[in-house]
Amino acid sequence: MYFFIFVLGAIVGSFLNVVISRTLKKEKITGRSSCDNCGKILSWFELIPIFSYIFLAGRCSSCKAKIPVQYPLVELFCGFLFFSLFFKEDEIKADLI
Repeated sequence: MYFFIFVLGAIVGSFLNVVISRTLKKEKITGRSSCDNCGKILSWFELIPIFSYIFLAGRCSSCKAKIPVQYPLVELFCGFLFFSLFFKEDEIKADLI
């Protein structure tokens, strides 16, 4: 169960990255994600939080430009935040029983 909570947090972190990035660029939040450097539309396997960054070695699969480390860090942070909040709530429930 904890793993799925972490994954959910990482997905939320990935969405927050999109919101942050596109808001700063004054772009619409909707639409497909693309490489900031070459504009290539990212495929589904390039959008998996944390794992795609590792799989692609932190670079675009098309132009090989570096992907900012901010993306996996925000995903990891949100994953751990969700995990720790869920874990803490689970501890509180166990103490009440």
